[in-house]
Amino acid sequence: MEKNKFKISKINLVLPSLLSPIMAFLLVLLLALLSSPSIVSAAGNAFKPADEFLVNCGAKNLASFPDGRIFKTDKEAQGYLQTKQDILVSIPSANVSSPLYLSARIFKEEATYAFKLKSAGWHWVRLHLFPLNNTEFDLRTATFSVNTDKYALLHNFNTNNDTQAVLKEYLINMTDPNFSIHFIPLKNSAAFINAIEVVSAPDILISDQATNLFPVNNFAGLNNFGYEVVYRLNMGGPLITSENDTLWRRWVPDKPYLKHEALAKSASVPTSSIKYGPGISSLIAPATVYASAEQMADSETRIQNFNLTWNFVADATFSYVVRLHFCDIVSKSLNDLYFNVYLNGKMAISGLDLSSIKDELAVSYFKDFVVDASLMSNGLAVEVGPMGDETGTRNAILNGLEVFKMSSKVNSLDGVFGVDGKMLENHKAVVYVGFGLMFGAFVGLGAMLLKWHKRPQDWQKRNSFSSWLLPVHAGDHSFMSSKTSLGSHKTNFYSSTLGLGRFFSLSELQEATKNFDSSEIIGVGGFGNVYIGMIDDSTKVAVKRVNLAEWAMQWKRKGLLEKIIDPCLVGTINPESLKKFAEAAEKCLAEHGVDRPTMGDVLWNLEYALQLQEAFSKGKAEDESKLSAAVADSPVAVATPKAISNSVTEDNRSPAEVQVIDDHSGTAMFSQFSGLNGR
Repeated sequence: MEKNKFKISKINLVLPSLLSPIMAFLLVLLLALLSSPSIVSAAGNAFKPADEFLVNCGAKNLASFPDGRIFKTDKEAQGYLQTKQDILVSIPSANVSSPLYLSARIFKEEATYAFKLKSAGWHWVRLHLFPLNNTEFDLRTATFSVNTDKYALLHNFNTNNDTQAVLKEYLINMTDPNFSIHFIPLKNSAAFINAIEVVSAPDILISDQATNLFPVNNFAGLNNFGYEVVYRLNMGGPLITSENDTLWRRWVPDKPYLKHEALAKSASVPTSSIKYGPGISSLIAPATVYASAEQMADSETRIQNFNLTWNFVADATFSYVVRLHFCDIVSKSLNDLYFNVYLNGKMAISGLDLSSIKDELAVSYFKDFVVDASLMSNGLAVEVGPMGDETGTRNAILNGLEVFKMSSKVNSLDGVFGVDGKMLENHKAVVYVGFGLMFGAFVGLGAMLLKWHKRPQDWQKRNSFSSWLLPVHAGDHSFMSSKTSLGSHKTNFYSSTLGLGRFFSLSELQEATKNFDSSEIIGVGGFGNVYIGMIDDSTKVAVKRVNLAEWAMQWKRKGLLEKIIDPCLVGTINPESLKKFAEAAEKCLAEHGVDRPTMGDVLWNLEYALQLQEAFSKGKAEDESKLSAAVADSPVAVATPKAISNSVTEDNRSPAEVQVIDDHSGTAMFSQFSGLNGR
């Protein structure tokens, strides 16, 4: 026993001396891990999805990506597809952004991809759509809908003749192990798909609660909605691809969405300095997002008082979840940065102090807000700005932003119809009213047509109202066109005998051109169509029907827009207001629908033009008021009318005739002056 004890004792003495370098290395590594929360967080947040369906539709080869994703071929994924007829198309290696866009499946009738899920909960559903050129079908004109068993994902989707790839990304809470995606082409059209992803997402990604923006209260039940990812931005930083995101997400730079880029300044720190706050991990957003930010630029003023604003297009039919990511990487000390956050002009967060979350700087933080559809009529505006109080440094930051569209009451994420054909209630009312108005219009139109056919056509009647309505102008006199009046087409004496040319009434031109029948068009003039007409014993004439819109745009292009102003309104229209109005009208006349503005843009432009005109009118009224007061106070105001009349008579430079007035007040005198011609 003693021998054994000795041996053990000897071993105890020898081992530390042999392992001391190893122990030292392990001790250093342990200290490094303990002092680096981001590394621990990254290691502890590795996520392996239970379900991972990646299908490269129409392809014959696997598609591998640097982020680790491998998309199966159609042959390997054959068990997922249910269809009676489909077409596989592919192209050789081409200049496309992804190998997924080298092939596609085309469906002329409804087709379904069915997946058997291993786990319930949140799942990513990503649809890759690219209208690749092929001999089977022009995919740029394809129109189709995409549904799941519960949600309408796309309604009458098409690429609008665009050749850009489209990625539609959804986040859906799966409660059934059987999940299907249905592709439904429009009649006489086709549906297509290049690739599909159905992948499990971590439950931490969507909390069941958020803050409702208006009215301000707690919003519960987010797990009951489906979501479409509309925007995902990395503020002040570079593009983050799926290779640098654990969940294969893509974060784009924010610069294109900044309202005033010159007011923002980017800031960044090493990702190793980022610490994740309580309840947050890299699954919410990678450290790269929190390591960069947009902050207020130096305005070179004593007090910086402006907001950083990002504008986004949004569908006012839907509500949205807006997720804001923050991390104070710009402050030098705690409790020095206080700022406000606004969504669509409403206060979302007042006096946000990021350092108070964990009494540290560079700690990640995010906040979810629900923005109701009633607030989305003009899109989405996200603003950050300094507090009004003199508290700390006047600055404001934003690190990242995500915008999720929420499914509607009929479980739609596109359009007003659900999978079962149900329509949103507010749109039902609009439809019913529309049908009622349309029915009434048809009844009224039918009655008018019936009455019209029972009487001679107005333009054929020689003595109709319209035949004598329009006057023939000759100098300061008017010659009315009728059966017996001077200028009638029944007489041989026209104003042309006076060297003034002949004026035709509308009814005469309608009769000559068969009511401007399209078969009578012989050409197109500068501002409209030219018709062949027959007048007075088969005399052929060319009649141009002016298009006022083209006429106005012609003057605009010449830079003489003021030419379209009615002579009675000259001097009362603000040129800038008229210019803005004409620009809005010109955009509305665009040949292609995609080039025309939305109703919201039209309304904004018209309101802006109105504001310019009102400001102009107000300023002009103030100027006239000041001038009137000046005339009233001047010595001229007390001059006798006789003296004024004599002075005007003696001075032949003004041909105006001045009448004697009894009122010697300045106002009356000014009114008399304003009537002088030539002043």
